[in-house]
This record gives sequence, C-alpha cells and structure tokens, in this order.
Amino acid sequence: MTKIMKLIQNEEQSKEVRNLTHSREETELVGLIEDLYNHYQSLYAMYDGLYGELGKLVSRRRSRRLSMSFSDSDSEYFSPEEVEGNNLRSETYEVLNSEASNEAKKFEEKLTSNMKEIENLSQQKRNLELQVENQAQEVKQLSEKNEELELLLKEKYSAVSILRAKLKNNENQANSNIEELMAQINKLELDAKYLQTQKDEMEEKCKCDENESLAQRKDLMNQLNVMQQNLDSICKQNKELEALMEKKREETSQYSIQIENLKENLAEMSSVEQIRLEEKETFLARIKDLELELETRTNEKNEGEEQLRDITYEIKQLEDENKALQDRNNELKGAMIQSSDDISAFLKEHDGDKNGASMQIMDLKQEVNVLRLELDWLHEQKNKLEQQNERSVKEHAESLAKMENLNLKLSSQIADQAATIERISAEHKQEKILSNKFKLNRQSIERKIEELAQEFRRKMEDNIRLLHQRIHVAEQLNNENKNSCKMTKQRYEQENKLLGEKVTSYEEELRMLKMSATHSPVSPQNRFLDLEALHGLELFVQKGFDFATDKVDEHKDYVMSSVSKMMSEVMFMKDWIKRRNDEMKKLMENANGLNMLLNSKEEQELLLREKVWELEAKVSKEGGDKLNLAKAVSQLEKKVVKLEKNLKEKDEELISLGEKKREAIRQLCFMVDFHRDRCSYLRNLVIEPRKANNRT
Repeated sequence: MTKIMKLIQNEEQSKEVRNLTHSREETELVGLIEDLYNHYQSLYAMYDGLYGELGKLVSRRRSRRLSMSFSDSDSEYFSPEEVEGNNLRSETYEVLNSEASNEAKKFEEKLTSNMKEIENLSQQKRNLELQVENQAQEVKQLSEKNEELELLLKEKYSAVSILRAKLKNNENQANSNIEELMAQINKLELDAKYLQTQKDEMEEKCKCDENESLAQRKDLMNQLNVMQQNLDSICKQNKELEALMEKKREETSQYSIQIENLKENLAEMSSVEQIRLEEKETFLARIKDLELELETRTNEKNEGEEQLRDITYEIKQLEDENKALQDRNNELKGAMIQSSDDISAFLKEHDGDKNGASMQIMDLKQEVNVLRLELDWLHEQKNKLEQQNERSVKEHAESLAKMENLNLKLSSQIADQAATIERISAEHKQEKILSNKFKLNRQSIERKIEELAQEFRRKMEDNIRLLHQRIHVAEQLNNENKNSCKMTKQRYEQENKLLGEKVTSYEEELRMLKMSATHSPVSPQNRFLDLEALHGLELFVQKGFDFATDKVDEHKDYVMSSVSKMMSEVMFMKDWIKRRNDEMKKLMENANGLNMLLNSKEEQELLLREKVWELEAKVSKEGGDKLNLAKAVSQLEKKVVKLEKNLKEKDEELISLGEKKREAIRQLCFMVDFHRDRCSYLRNLVIEPRKANNRT
C-alpha cells in the first residue's frame, strides 16, 4: 500500500514530465493493485475459516451446557458414584471450556487484529477512492481540454483549408492574369508594329501631299505674277489714257475744268492702285515668310496634320483673294466700259473737230477687248485652280479622317492599357491585402495557441493546487478517521472487557450455583428456580453471541461490498489507464501530424511568397513599360497641344489679314463708287450743253 501511495503521489507531482516513465509506473501500479487484491482474497479466506471455527465452538459450548444441565438434574436420581463421575466429567468439561475460552480469546484477538487491518485497508481504500475520483475529475478536465483542443485544431484545419483554397484561387487568378497580360502585351506589340507601319505610310503620304501642295503653291504664285504683270500693263494703259486726256484738255478749253477733275480722280485712282500694289507686295512677302515657315515645319514628322490644315486654310484665303481680285477686275472692266462708252458718245458728238481722239478711242477699245480675253483666260485658270483645290481639300480631309481614326485607336488602346494597369494594380493590392490578412490570421492563431497553452498551464496549476488541497483534506480526514477508529477500538475493547467481566461473573455465579446445588440439599422448587435462572442466563448469553455474530455478519457484508466496490473501481482504473494511454498515443500522433501539416503549410507559404514576389516583379516591370508608354503618350499630347496653339495663332493672323484685305476692298469699292458718281456728273455736264444747243 505504501508503494501504491508513493506511485500515486509521484504520478500527481510529475504530471507534466512523464512521457517516458509513464508506462513503467502504470505497470508497477497495476501489479501492486493485483497483489493487494490477492491479499484481500487471502484475508477473506482466513476470515471465513475463523468464522467457521467460532461457530463450531459456540455449538460445542451450547451442547456442553445442555449436557451439564441435564447431568445436574439427573444427579438427584443417581448414586454418589455416578455423581462423582459426573463431577469428573464436569471438571473435564470446565477444563475444556477454559481451553475453549482461551482459544476464543485468541480468535477474538485475531479478529480484532484482522478488523484493524480491515479498517486500515478501508481507509486506504477510501484514500484510493478519493485519489481515483480526483484523477477521474482530472481525466474529465483533460478530456474536455482535449476536446476543446481538437475543436480548435479542426477549426484551424478548416481555416487552413480555406486559406489553401484562397491561395490556389489567387494562384489561378494570378496565372490567368499573367496569361492575359502576356496576350495583351503581344497584342500591343502587334498593334504598335501596325501603327508604326501606318505612321510610316502616313508620313510618306504627308510628304507626297506636301510636295503636291508646294507644286500647287508654285503654280498659284506663277499665276499671281502673271496677274500682277497684267495689272502693271493696265496701269500703263491708264497712264497713257491720262496723257491723252491731258492733250484733250489742252485742245478743249470748255472741258478743261472737267479734264482737271478727271486728272485728279485718275491721280487718286493711281494712288489707290499704288497702295494696293504695296499691300500686294507686303502680302507676297508675308506669303514668302509663310512658305519659309512651312518649309521649316515640313522637317518635323509629327506636325504634318497641322501643316496640311494651314495649307488648306491658306488656299481658301487665296481663293477668296482671287475672287476679290476678280470682282475688282470686273468692277474696273465695267468702269472702263462705261468710260469708253462715255468717251465714244463724246467723240461722236465732236466728230468733225476731233478725229484724232476717235482713233485713240478705237485703240482703247481694242485694248479693252484684249483685256476681256485676258479676263476670260483668268476665269478658266481660276476654275482649274478651284478644281485642284477641291481635290486637295478632299485628299486632306481623307488624310485627316485617317489620322483622327488612328488617334482614336491609339487613345482607345491607351485607355485599355490604363484599365489593365488599374486592374492589375487593384489585383496586386488585393493580393497584398490577402497576404497581410493571412499573416495576421497566422499571428492571431499563434497568439491563440499561446493563450490556450497559458490557460492550460494555469488550469493545470489550479488543478494541482486543488489536488494538493484535496490531499491535505484527505490526510486530515484520514487522521480524523484514524482517531475515530482508535476511539471506537478503545470503546470496543472496553465493551469486550466488560463483556468478559460479565461472562466471568456469570460463570462464577454458575459455579457458585453448581457448588451450592451439589453441596446443599435444595428443594425441587428452588432447583426449578435455579434452572430457570440458568436457562435465562444461557438465553442472555446466546442473545449476546447472536448479536455479536450479527454484527460480524453485517461488518462482513460491509467489508465484502466495499472490497467488491474497490475491485470494480480498480478494474475501472485499469480500463481508464488503458484508455488514457491510447488517447495519449492518439494525441501524440495527432500532434505530430499537426506539426507535419504546419511545416508543410509553412513551406507552401514560402513558395507562395516567392511566387507573389515574382508576380510583383513582373507587375513592376509591366508598370514601368506602361509608365514609359504613358510618358510617350503625354509627350505626344503636349506636342499636339503646342501644334494646336500654333494653329490657333496662325488662324488668328490669317483672320487679321483677311480683315485687312476686306477693309482694302471696301475702300476700293468706295473709290469705284466715287469715280462712278464723278463720271455720271461729267456725263451730265457734257450732255446738258448739247441739249441746250439742240434746243436753240
């Protein structure tokens, strides 16, 4: 029992460090429990033997006492020799009774010693029961903790499986995104090559258009030079006419005032024409400057569209100018026709006096016809130029539409690239967020594991403290039980002593009665009373023995029930120890498996991190390429903005030039109106005296 108690105490004290020596201590404990069980069985056998011997002695005493009573009753009817024989027999019976009483005392001492041993064993059993209960409670707590840990492990395993699924999904998404990006990059490369080829083609077309526009400009400049020569010839003819008019003024004194007015008007017209020629020269210089600017701009590749627009705009201005010149020529033609008609009428009236003037008028008419032919030729050239301008405008419009389509395509591709970049950046951010969440979940899981371990340690410490307290309480109860057992033992010893004294007193009384019965003659009534008293004493003694045997039987039943309970508890402890060993083995296997899973998960996490780093590097490279593309696009946009500004400035300059030309044309119109009014006034002055002469 001491070894069992030591093993249990060692087991309680070394619960945290018993992975290696656990099986040995359990085998020793099981062997000691089996030895205790065998010892109990031997004690029960001895107890049964003693109990049988006691029964036999009690039955012998009863038979002897009955025989003694019968011998005393029969001694009256027998002879003294028979009485002496009976006395000898009674003495022998008394000797035997004394020997039997001694043996009974010895058996009683053995019974008391066995009872003490049984009480000690019962106390030990109680202690073992308490320890078993404590261990059962600990086992329950450990089983509950194991269940909680298993639930936590299941939750962790489910969380890990979810994380694995998420990681697999992320890997699949990343792979699909990488494939899509690679496909998009290939498409963008093909589009870039296609755009490069289109750009080269457009540059070639722009060069061809520029060459054609330069040729057209040269043709227009030649045409303007021809028209300028024609205007110079017209100015010369006007000067000749002025000279003729001066001669006519000298010849005709009547019309001297009118001729002087005409000279002044012609001088004003010549000044206006000179101003116009100066404006044309400035305009030609401006055209030359614009041509130089266009030649400088043709060297730039990306400014083809703007140059084409400028050319078309300048061509339109030239067309407007040509139209204005044509209108001016028509007006001059009409003015010349009117002047020729006036002069012809004037000459017809003065045929006789002015034949020379008529010849000059015919020359002027011929010159006017030549001028009309030149104007028709100019109209034809103008129509040709308009057709050429329309063609060039259509070509330029088509080229501009193509360039706009290309710009739209490039802008759409740039927008797609920007959308892909944003999508990739968003996915990269999501992956970073998921990785951070995974790290946080892992840290939280580790913290939870540490907290659970700390709680487990605290609970174990609390349980150990409770066990120590219970052991202390059990020791106190054991000491109290020992004290109570000592008190009960003393009380039973006192009761046994009193019973022994009573038995001796009763035996002495019986002896005295027997002696008195044998020595003194007694009447039959007194003998009958003595027999009744003896019979009462025997009944009392028998009841005492029956009560003692009942107590012994009850104690035997109690001891047997407690021993059977203890054996069942011992068997239960064996089964529980086996189950606990199996559970501990399973837990160790599960812990090893979980460690393997955690190691594999850590390796997978490292691999996933490496993949994520590789994807981040790829995304950063793609981001750099896309940034370069975005920079190039921004540069192109800046160039486009600059070109648009230049176009706006040139448009403003051309608009200002157009306004200046319009003002000059308005002034010319005012001058033409003034000359018309002047000619009509002169005509009236010439016609009125003729009418007066005709009337007279």
